[in-house]
Amino acid sequence: MKTTTVRIDENILERLDSLAENLSRPRSWVINQAIERFIEYEEWFVREVKAGLQEVEQGKVATDKEVSEAFGKWGVDAR
Repeated sequence: MKTTTVRIDENILERLDSLAENLSRPRSWVINQAIERFIEYEEWFVREVKAGLQEVEQGKVATDKEVSEAFGKWGVDAR
């Protein structure tokens, strides 16, 4: 494991320390968990956006009528 230095807002650091204490974990564990969750989410988001853009480029999009009909099944007016 490598060491890095970051600047953290004082309020966030207080919250971080409080959470670490409540979890009976060191500050570094909480930080690593937060970073891991953030990276996983952002990687997923980028993959999904790229996949969606590929679908658009391939013409795989719903028409206005298809969207209205799909929402209409739940009683939602999507006009």
